[in-house]
Amino acid sequence: MDKKYIIYHIPGKKIGVTCDLYNRVTEQQGYEIGEYEVIETSNDIDYVSKRELELQKEYGYKIDRIPYNELNNNNNFNLKTMKINVTEQTTTFPCPLNKLKGQLMDNLEMRWETEHGDVYLDNDLANWIVKNAVTSMYNDNRCYVYNKAMVKYYGYNKDCCESESCCQELTGLTSSPFDLIREWAEERGIYESGDTKTQ
Repeated sequence: MDKKYIIYHIPGKKIGVTCDLYNRVTEQQGYEIGEYEVIETSNDIDYVSKRELELQKEYGYKIDRIPYNELNNNNNFNLKTMKINVTEQTTTFPCPLNKLKGQLMDNLEMRWETEHGDVYLDNDLANWIVKNAVTSMYNDNRCYVYNKAMVKYYGYNKDCCESESCCQELTGLTSSPFDLIREWAEERGIYESGDTKTQ
């Protein structure tokens, strides 16, 4: 039986592709039925991958750097690929910080999709991830990075920077994880209207 690929649209947010609409959009991204729509379906992954990019351009969204059919997280993991967990905010790696660099080096050329864009794991990105990863508060054997900062670094590093200092200036690579947490809290109005429960 052929796999069915679904092009979905979250108005004002993104256009994406998935084989499991409920799991991808409702469970992982938190959108309820009625907050998103199905634009097209097809059994042809190459057609869907091309059409997704066309629709992203047509609707005025950021266009994915890596087509869907080249991603490693489109339910086609190979044995070598880490089983990362990608949520709206973070990418979590299945290892403690002291094992992260080795895991990343073993999985170079891995690609995955985030809400802020797609990334390709090369030496530069692996070094950035190691530098910016934080241990999970729920499990010492897992660590994560913030997707927004990672994609920002990846995009500037690949597209427009001629020097390391340029990338650092543009992407805030000198920011600590605490700065990223503060940015996250400010975006959600926690400083202005939060109380001890929401914080």
